[in-house]
Amino acid sequence: MNAIERAIRAVSGAVMALAAVALILMMLMVTLDVAGKYLFTAPVPVTLEMVSNYYMVAVVFLPLAAVELSGGHIHVELIHARLPRVGRRILDIAAHALACLFFGMLAVYGWEVAVKKFEVGEFLMGQYSLIIWPSRFLVPLGCGLIAVLLVLKTVRSAIRLARPDLDHEEPSAHGAME
Repeated sequence: MNAIERAIRAVSGAVMALAAVALILMMLMVTLDVAGKYLFTAPVPVTLEMVSNYYMVAVVFLPLAAVELSGGHIHVELIHARLPRVGRRILDIAAHALACLFFGMLAVYGWEVAVKKFEVGEFLMGQYSLIIWPSRFLVPLGCGLIAVLLVLKTVRSAIRLARPDLDHEEPSAHGAME
């Protein structure tokens, strides 16, 4: 395992832990809000805003790279499994490169939006004001991390295509990195 992969694993593990904390906090806040609303007629203020602007964003975008590392994304191997080794490698390169392009564009655009929202100090006004610009940086963080991972997977697939003698195992196109 090289230094880049170790760094990706460490960072993706850390942001996965943050996503888990966000999920737990979201469950607690919603539970307290419902209990407060029906038992005490006093719901927890800003629950909807916190859930939709912080917790959901963290739960969706932060684990992307960790899920890719574990081979947990949904994929269909209808064509992939029937191709010869060279065909699978070419399909792997194309799939990883296209996914990298997609997540890279999301990361760049997400970063631009996050910086603009930071500069204006984005917040929600209501009964309570809630600063929401910090959550805008979660999208480029999660998308950027998976884009870097997909670059590594694209390069590895290209090396396996060019140097089949280095290919000792036959990993799934979308599975975990060995």
